[in-house]
Amino acid sequence: MRMIKLLPPVVALAASLAIMASADTLVQRGDGWTLGEISLTSPYAQRALVPIDGADDMFRFDGNSNWLEAEAGISLDPSRGVAAGAWLALASPPGDTAAIVYLAEDGFLLGLNRWRQPEIRLGGLRVAGNDPLPVGEWVHVAGDYDGETLRLRVDGEEVAQANGDFTDPVEGLFAIGRALDAGFQQGTHPLGVINGVMSEITFRQTDDPVVPRQSPPRPPNLDTPESWFADDPDRPRTFTLGATGWANEPHALTWRNGMWHVYFQANPNGAFWRDIVWGHQTSADLAEWTRQKPALMPTTGFDRRGVWVGNWIPDYDPPSVVYTGVNGEWAGIGLARADEHGSLNLVQVVEHDTPSELQDMRDPWVVRIDDGWLMLIGTGSADHTEALVYSYRSDDGETWKRAGLFDTGGTQMPGQYWELPVLLEMGDTWMLMGTPVVEGVPARTLYWLGSFDGTRFVPDDPEPRQLDILATYRAPTFARGPEGDLIAIGIIADEIRNEQQRHESGWVHVLTPATQLALCGTELRTLCQTFAQPYADRFSQTLDEGKDATQVSFATEGQPILMSAEIDAPGVGLVRIAVRVAADGEPSAELTIDARTGVVQLDYSRGATKPLGRPSIIRGSIDSSDTLKLDLLIDGAAVFGTINGRPLAFLAFAIAQDRNELTLSAENGASIRLYHFAGEEQRL
Repeated sequence: MRMIKLLPPVVALAASLAIMASADTLVQRGDGWTLGEISLTSPYAQRALVPIDGADDMFRFDGNSNWLEAEAGISLDPSRGVAAGAWLALASPPGDTAAIVYLAEDGFLLGLNRWRQPEIRLGGLRVAGNDPLPVGEWVHVAGDYDGETLRLRVDGEEVAQANGDFTDPVEGLFAIGRALDAGFQQGTHPLGVINGVMSEITFRQTDDPVVPRQSPPRPPNLDTPESWFADDPDRPRTFTLGATGWANEPHALTWRNGMWHVYFQANPNGAFWRDIVWGHQTSADLAEWTRQKPALMPTTGFDRRGVWVGNWIPDYDPPSVVYTGVNGEWAGIGLARADEHGSLNLVQVVEHDTPSELQDMRDPWVVRIDDGWLMLIGTGSADHTEALVYSYRSDDGETWKRAGLFDTGGTQMPGQYWELPVLLEMGDTWMLMGTPVVEGVPARTLYWLGSFDGTRFVPDDPEPRQLDILATYRAPTFARGPEGDLIAIGIIADEIRNEQQRHESGWVHVLTPATQLALCGTELRTLCQTFAQPYADRFSQTLDEGKDATQVSFATEGQPILMSAEIDAPGVGLVRIAVRVAADGEPSAELTIDARTGVVQLDYSRGATKPLGRPSIIRGSIDSSDTLKLDLLIDGAAVFGTINGRPLAFLAFAIAQDRNELTLSAENGASIRLYHFAGEEQRL
């Protein structure tokens, strides 16, 4: 390994797309950079390291791929002193200890751990701060060693120190933005990468500390740079997506003070499940959503390995949620309070451990009852043979007592675990919902209708109903709007792409657009949905329409399209919908509906990417009907909508840019009575 000796003058990292003459600024040379005598590249970048807002000293690191790494080894003489520092604005806590500046395993590191506590290391010396660094705000982190004392500084103030001699040379790999010894998740996803914006990164051979200058002149812009996903044909544009990384079960949907808030399980540091925080987005109208900083993050206590699903305590002030926290061995329950912006902070631990008769527990849901509140939480028997719901009760919303297993009235929930329990009043009936964990069977969301007397749910029919047609739309979160409408947002799980494809894309799973739910059918015993009207109103531009046809095709040009159609199929007929069709006529996925039998089939066998977690052909069913009414949104890989009011959702990845054809056909005696393709008004 070629070694470069670190020279005494200050070496500062600053963004510049032009070649700079000064030796103390970052210089871009083709695909690389130089930092004084050090040449750097971004060897693993899936998303480019880009300047933010046109500033020449702010770079956006993505948490998993775009750190900078020296092309040759670096040699540091600690006896002459060393100092480092940077302005940092975190977008999310790191999953592992992440480095602002890193030199050699067991060498030098200035960075922070997964709980946002800053630290500095030099050989066997290590000091760390107790207070977590803020998220979404500028903070200056620095550290130095003068030959005797290692010091850590935050915003210019010393927060920790350790004394010790360290004179051995430090030699090895040098990086900006990643701890290179952090390893990889599942062999694919890099760990230990900064997720946020950094400015004025300084690393120098001196015993003088780095003194922060005035903080950057503007608030940090932590949203996703457009360039990161500009060429991704599969990333939806109108769906509720995390900035980057993993996004899963939405929860705690609420309408408060004129604003919608939705939270979801998120790992902004990569497209994999680990070290979960609460993603947070807000909307005034359910049509346009704004990403916020993570609303709830792990502490060093009972939830140190992740903050999982939680929900609001209804009719309780101040606004508070209960949620599952995990420490890597067992689960507990925390109570967190919301501030005016919807961010949450833990105020007390409701339950430190899982009751011994249960295998685990998660996903609390709270119902208001006459004498207080009832909390339901998903669980399963200790012998893994029965899916169960456990309960807690509270008189005041703060002190919760174990109340034993919740009586579900003989509901026939399959599997060994009940995830995401929901108990919700719907007019003159109640709905109980959950997602069973069944070994070897993909997840699906089931529900029952019945009665609830404050202590016990009694189903009208113990057999469950499936929420959607194909068991691919899951885990909706619910809230009442200002007019009393029941609004839901769910998830379309990515069970198709492998880990490498997920990492390269930088995102996984899709939160659905908001829908309005109601009971439908002749006996009002089925859950049906429609797009929330403000969202549907986005698609006000008619692109094509017609009637009395047997086949129609439309070129989406990669734009989101809302397709509506009414099809006559009196006792017979087959309907085909081919999405993301390539020039050779092969679709990414094809949906067929048999009007006579009600069988709905999703076929991936001719697509560019076959499912990993599901069969290539997935089947479901609807009630047979002489008329089929379709409302389907096609946006990137996501297809979401309804067939005769029943929810339908799936992902169809194109991978390439040329799969833009959409085809609707009616066969075997069926005919398309009406069809309408609509796009967003902004396309005009």
